[in-house]
Amino acid sequence: MVRILTVIGLVIIMSGCAASAQTGKNVRTSDPGQAMNRNWQWESTVTPVERIRVTTPGRYSLLLGADGKAKIQFDCNRGGGEYQIANGKLSFGPLFSTRRACPEDSLSSPYMRDLQRVVSFFVENGQLYLELPYDSGTMRFREVR
Repeated sequence: MVRILTVIGLVIIMSGCAASAQTGKNVRTSDPGQAMNRNWQWESTVTPVERIRVTTPGRYSLLLGADGKAKIQFDCNRGGGEYQIANGKLSFGPLFSTRRACPEDSLSSPYMRDLQRVVSFFVENGQLYLELPYDSGTMRFREVR
C-alpha cells in the first residue's frame, strides 16, 4: 500500500513539473523590463475593421530605451520620441521622423498613427503586443536578436 501511494505521489509531482515547464514558455508579463532595451520589428496590427500584415518587418522597428526615448524605423525613415512605461501601461508622446519618400507599399503612416494611440502592452512568447484604446486593436512585434 505504501508503495502504491509513493508511486501515485511521484506521478502527481512529475505531471505538475511537466505542466509548469510547458506553461513557462507561454508566460504573459506586463513587466516594463521585458519590453525595454530590445529591438522589436512590427509584424501586424489587428483591429475590428482591418488586418495589417507586414510583409517586410525589417522596415519597421522599435527600441524603447531606458532613458524614456524610443528609436523607431518608419520604413525608409528614422525617428522617435518620448514614451512613458509602467506595469502594463505604455504611451508615446509626439513622434517625429525624417521625410524621405518611401516605396508605394509603405505602411509608415498607419504604423506611426497606431503607435501614437498605444495605451498598454504585454510580452508573451517572446513577442511584444501593443494595445490600442477601447479594444480597438493590437499591434504585434517580434524580437530581433
